[in-house]
Amino acid sequence: MDSNHWLMAIAGLVIGIGLAWGVATWWFGRLLKQAALRLDKTEKARQFSATQTTQARKQIEALQHELGELRHAMQHKVHINQPAPAGPEMILPVGSTAPRKPAPGDGFADTQILLPTKR
Repeated sequence: MDSNHWLMAIAGLVIGIGLAWGVATWWFGRLLKQAALRLDKTEKARQFSATQTTQARKQIEALQHELGELRHAMQHKVHINQPAPAGPEMILPVGSTAPRKPAPGDGFADTQILLPTKR
């Protein structure tokens, strides 16, 4: 082989290596960009979740505080303004009537059969 063949072979090898390097850079660069986008999206979702968790904890804390105040006020009101409940009738809301007792007998109300009506 003469020197022209060696130069052509080395030039072809250098060009081939350059092309392979370019294709590999493009291919893996694309994959790295996709991975970076997924990582960014995951990080944003994590931050959003952390923010939501913080807000939920604040709301829970506020509701627990309010519930504690209401319980305290209710206990204070019950002890000062009202006598202790004497029986189940004291549990009924204001203005409601006591439930009717079932008819004497087996303890169940009479069953009424509804007949079909004409349309």
